[in-house]
Amino acid sequence: MSTFSNLEFFVVEAFRGIGRSPLMSFVAIGIVTVTLTIFGFFMLGVINLGNVVSTMGAKLDITSYVNKDLSNRDAAELEVRLKKIDGVEKVNYYSKDDSWKDFKEEYSGKLELGEVVSENPLPNTFAIKVRSPEILPNVAAAISKIEEIDEVRYSGKLISQVQNLVEAVRLAGFVFVFLLFFATLLIVVNTIRLTVLARETDIYIMRLVGATSSFVRWPFVIEGIVIGVGGGVFAVLLLRATYETLAFKVSAAFPFLPVVTDSFLLSMVFAAVGITGAMLGMIGGYISVSRLLKNA
Repeated sequence: MSTFSNLEFFVVEAFRGIGRSPLMSFVAIGIVTVTLTIFGFFMLGVINLGNVVSTMGAKLDITSYVNKDLSNRDAAELEVRLKKIDGVEKVNYYSKDDSWKDFKEEYSGKLELGEVVSENPLPNTFAIKVRSPEILPNVAAAISKIEEIDEVRYSGKLISQVQNLVEAVRLAGFVFVFLLFFATLLIVVNTIRLTVLARETDIYIMRLVGATSSFVRWPFVIEGIVIGVGGGVFAVLLLRATYETLAFKVSAAFPFLPVVTDSFLLSMVFAAVGITGAMLGMIGGYISVSRLLKNA
């Protein structure tokens, strides 16, 4: 038989196998759909949490204060030293006089500052932007070692807490998804196993006349792929429709939240869901017939 004829035979036999147990095949596709949908939402959730961390990190600066008076030359020299610290991307200097002037302008109609304070209480300030949130603690520690710097503040604790949350969600999600995949794989295997048992005599005859293990196995592998791809397609359609609706509602209700809407990234997630479905089905089909072939 030619390669094309073999392929045609495998595909026809695969769909005949699905037709022999349509209810179980339908159930298997449904379970694969549910599993892949949960997997897809897990991936989208982790990506969105990571995006929140990155966005927060990009907006967080380290603020360092110098209480003593600084001349323009001293401020410029200190700014150069800060820029040389590994991880520092940008440094902005705000003198105590400029900060006091802005403060008085902002609160001039609300407070009589002359009655509250007699002199400028604000320090000279350096706002330092770092390349990534992960290095905030290290950069802050390096800045605090500079003798002229009196105080360093940053919101690294919040970033750390969010990162810990992302890691916990990722770990728990992987464990849950792994168990879900294992259960789904068993269902796919048992579904195709019904077809194997129904064709047990045919398989023995094929083996007796010289059919190779791969020739016997391929129809069942393709049957598994069909079930996996079917579940993957339904999962992608469900994921896409649901995520687009949720993303729109979340963006409208919480415009400050950086919801992932990049079409390329989302397409990669949907493609991963579809490929995972095909792989689950293929592995299930392979396993389902392997034991019988060993005994044949």
